[in-house]
Amino acid sequence: MTTPGGHGMRGRHESPDSDSISADDVQQHFADIFAHLRAADETRARAGDVRGLWSTADGTISHLSSRFVSEPNVDFSGGWSLQLQNLWHLYYVAGKHCSEDAMAPLVLQVVETSQRGMLSRTHTGSNGEVEIEQARIVVQVGNHTIQQFLWHDLPLMVPNMIDYWVRDCAHMSRTQRVRISFFLASLTAASTAPWSYGLCSIALIVLRDTLEKERRLVRVGVEPGGEDSENAGRSIDMLTVSDLLLCINAWLVRAGGRIVQLCEVGDGNPGRGLPMSVPDVISQPGPLAVEAGVQAVPGGFSSQRWFFWLARLGAIGAEAPGSAGQETGSSSSTTPFIQRVREEKHLARQVAYNMVYVASQSDSSIVRELMRVGRLPL
Repeated sequence: MTTPGGHGMRGRHESPDSDSISADDVQQHFADIFAHLRAADETRARAGDVRGLWSTADGTISHLSSRFVSEPNVDFSGGWSLQLQNLWHLYYVAGKHCSEDAMAPLVLQVVETSQRGMLSRTHTGSNGEVEIEQARIVVQVGNHTIQQFLWHDLPLMVPNMIDYWVRDCAHMSRTQRVRISFFLASLTAASTAPWSYGLCSIALIVLRDTLEKERRLVRVGVEPGGEDSENAGRSIDMLTVSDLLLCINAWLVRAGGRIVQLCEVGDGNPGRGLPMSVPDVISQPGPLAVEAGVQAVPGGFSSQRWFFWLARLGAIGAEAPGSAGQETGSSSSTTPFIQRVREEKHLARQVAYNMVYVASQSDSSIVRELMRVGRLPL
């Protein structure tokens, strides 16, 4: 197989002598190269260099396409798969670090790449006939192995993005969590390709971790470095509801309609057969949802679960008895902690409003139930 470190990709990297080292050593050689490139991408993302990141991604996409079409021995195992995953990492760090207003070119680039369709090449088979070969990649999704194709399926992007979120969510600053949520939700809203539904797995993780598990509303005391700081020692259990509420809001504002569609799928509506694949480990309801009687469904989304999320936001946003009168009291009687609690409760009410408002724009069983109970019209 042709090695992936040649021209067309951010400079030329010499391949190790294949006669003197093992295949594992070759893989490690390229893994080291890509680790260096990923570090460089993150540095540029932190600097907000969207133009530079767009150009690098464009070079990678063009390089992979050209080499597959023009070189008959190129496939997407080994180092070529690493190159593809390196591309998805570039988009991940861009979404995490770059401002929401600057992301549009990268979102458009991903969608345009998917719309190239299936990358293919012709060759003469053993029987002398011309055959068409597509760029096929085997992808592991939960316990299932599936085949995906460049560029239509954006192979490996969804499992890579899920993995990045799960491993990195607690370590990120609050701003970074919101930015990557906005970026992923924007990708979801911009396409109806199967991968866009797969990205909703991350929305499901965010909703489950925020609303289906016991968490403090706000942090007691001051976190070292401040609450909007990166912290490699922070675990998911250390996050508060306030650390994640704006991530939910980003998903609802940008892709709330898609979430409602997926809830219709979970309800078994035969007219909503939308493509999606969510591993069971992600789709299972959290402990608070289970306690409330929410049933597990394939894919994880259902109208029952949607209404549970809405009820949880309402409970989080509810004012404590007697607190309404304190709003007009002397500011000297309000501690910074109490003020923070009030702000986050107000935010929870805003998120609940956004959830209902976005749902109201779709013809769904959720909308009909909201109308029946008097939540619509707003």
